[in-house]
Amino acid sequence: LVVVMNNEADLRRAASDGWYRIPQRRAPRRIGADYLAFYQTARFKGQPEAQTVTYFAPTRRYHLLTRRELLPEAADHPRADEYYFRIDVGPLQRLDNPVPAGPHRRFAFIHTTFAHLLQAQDVRDLYLKDDPFDTLWRALCEHRLRPLANRVVGEQVVDMTLRARGGNLGICCTDDTSTQERPPLILPERWELVQVAPQDIARDLPGCLRRIGAALLELGGSNLDVGPFAPR
Repeated sequence: LVVVMNNEADLRRAASDGWYRIPQRRAPRRIGADYLAFYQTARFKGQPEAQTVTYFAPTRRYHLLTRRELLPEAADHPRADEYYFRIDVGPLQRLDNPVPAGPHRRFAFIHTTFAHLLQAQDVRDLYLKDDPFDTLWRALCEHRLRPLANRVVGEQVVDMTLRARGGNLGICCTDDTSTQERPPLILPERWELVQVAPQDIARDLPGCLRRIGAALLELGGSNLDVGPFAPR
């Protein structure tokens, strides 16, 4: 996930304290990622890293906290009671080939792959033409389901959540080729989890939907229409 770094304080915090924050109300539909890559805006004027993606770091843990909890020294801030995702990261690493952006190019978040990050010659090269996550999200909506984004469970994030009569079904779009080690996800009571690889979504979307539908039925059926998912 490519995120925006607007100031030196946030960069120092990521480098020394090991975390980055995203306001919940401005978060992208998916914050789960093996790595965060940091786009340093024009506010880093005079530095070679300005308007480039130069640094990246592996993600470790996810939390949902108020701004006051994140930054107690600014407890009187107007947004002190708003919620933020805190993403704990490992050591910052420098790309051998930083990815530049044009002077007037603006963006908030870009979901990409690690291979794209290493090979990109321009920020535009980071965009995915057909993001499997978006494909699955649209398919669930087309089947009259209402996925919820970015539920923090324990210290990890669940990409999508579907509510059912018997509990909650979490869906994680985990890349089969990922080498990132993750602690086991300890689910709360009345939670089930389905792991769906992006490669499987691209190759067999109907099969992925049937797996999700079967898991929903095991939870007593969805509060919404799951007719199209019924096992064959």
